Amino acid sequence: MKTLYFENKLGNIVALKIASSFTKSAAFAPFSPFKYSEVEQPEIPNPRWLKVKNRACGLCGSDIHFIFMDMNTKCFPAATPGISRKYLGHEMVGEVVELGAEVKGFKIGDRVSLRLDWPSCFQMEIDPSCQQCAAGNYMLCENLGKKQMPTVDTGGGFSPYMIMHRSQPYKVPDFLNNDEAVLLEPTAVAVHGVMKHTPNKGDKVLVIGGGTIGLLTIAVAKVMQPEAEIYCLARYPFQANMATKFGTKGIVFDNENAYEQIARITEAKYFEGYFKNRILLGGFDIIYDTVGNDTTMRDALRWVRGKGTVVILGINFQPGKIDYTPIWHQEIKVTGINCHATEYERKSSFDIAAELLGDKKVNIEGMITHRFPLERYREAIEAFLSKGKSRAIKIVIEH
Repeated sequence: MKTLYFENKLGNIVALKIASSFTKSAAFAPFSPFKYSEVEQPEIPNPRWLKVKNRACGLCGSDIHFIFMDMNTKCFPAATPGISRKYLGHEMVGEVVELGAEVKGFKIGDRVSLRLDWPSCFQMEIDPSCQQCAAGNYMLCENLGKKQMPTVDTGGGFSPYMIMHRSQPYKVPDFLNNDEAVLLEPTAVAVHGVMKHTPNKGDKVLVIGGGTIGLLTIAVAKVMQPEAEIYCLARYPFQANMATKFGTKGIVFDNENAYEQIARITEAKYFEGYFKNRILLGGFDIIYDTVGNDTTMRDALRWVRGKGTVVILGINFQPGKIDYTPIWHQEIKVTGINCHATEYERKSSFDIAAELLGDKKVNIEGMITHRFPLERYREAIEAFLSKGKSRAIKIVIEH
C-alpha cells in the first residue's frame, strides 16, 4: 500500500535540514526522511491488536512539522525516546476490519478514531503503569523507551490500513458523522486546553489563531462559559468570519495595530518604550495560544493582565528567544497541553468532545474546506501552506 511516513534516520534529517535552507521542496527529495512510498499492508502482531481500514484523515500542523523537519534537534521532544519510523496522520476515522482474540469492546464494522498516538504504558503493556499513565495522562508517559513495541510498521491515518493496540482506538459514537469523527481528535485537544484553565463569568479571553484548533477552542470555551467575552486574533478575513460564527465577541487582526486594538477591548494602558518596545498594563484574563510560535508567545505574555493565565495549545519544535520577563514582572501563569488526556471522573477529552459535537454545541459545519485523495497529498500540503490563497481551514485526505 502507498502511505506517508517519516524515517527517523540522522543522515536523512541532516541532509534535509541543510537542503531546506535553499528550498522548501527538499522535503520531497529522495534523501528526505519524509516518504510517500509503497509498504507492506500492516498485520496485527498479537491477539491484543486490531486492524482498521481508514476512511479519512485530517492534515494537522504537527504533520507539517514532520514533513518539512521544521524542528530543532535540541528541543525537548527531540530527545525523548521515539520510534524508527513514524507513520503520519492521527486525525482519522476508520472501520475495524480485523480483531485480535483478546480485543474486547469492539466489533467488525465499528468506526474508530485514534486516541493514543504516541507510545505509552498501555501500548507497551507495562504493568504497573507509570504515575502519569495511571492518572490518564498517557501523552506524558514516563516509561518511553523502556520496552519495544511489537512492530513499528503500524500505518497511520494517511495509510489505507493501519493497526492499533487495543488501548489506542476510541469508538466513534453512531450519532457522529464521518466529518465530525475526523474533527473529534482536534476537538479533544481544544477541550483539554480549555479545561486546563476554564474562563470565569465575565472574563475577557483571547484565542490566538483562527485555524482548526483556534476555532474549536473558541467554540469549546463558549460552551463551557457562555458569559465570557471571547475574542480571536486572526490573520485572514475568512478566519475572522468563521470565528464570528463560532461565537467570538470581536476580532483582533494580526497587524501593527494589535496592541491598540487590545488596549481598547480590555481597557488596558498602552506604553511604548525605546526601539518600539510595546507593553500593556492590563489585558486579557486568559489567552489561549493555538499557534505557539515565538511571536505569539511573546505577544501573549504582553497582552495578558497581571496574574492572568496563558495556555499554550500550539506546537513549536523551533524554539528561539522570547522575552520571559513579563512572567515574573506581571506574575503571569503559563501552562500548556500535550494533545488530550483524562479530564475528570475518568471522562476523557474524547468523551467530552464527542458529546459537544453530537449535541451540535460545537458545530463544525464549513470547517472542512478541502478534500484530496492520498495520491494528491502534495496539493493538500500546498493548500495548507498557502492559506491566504486557498482559504483552507481543515484539509482532509480521503481513502
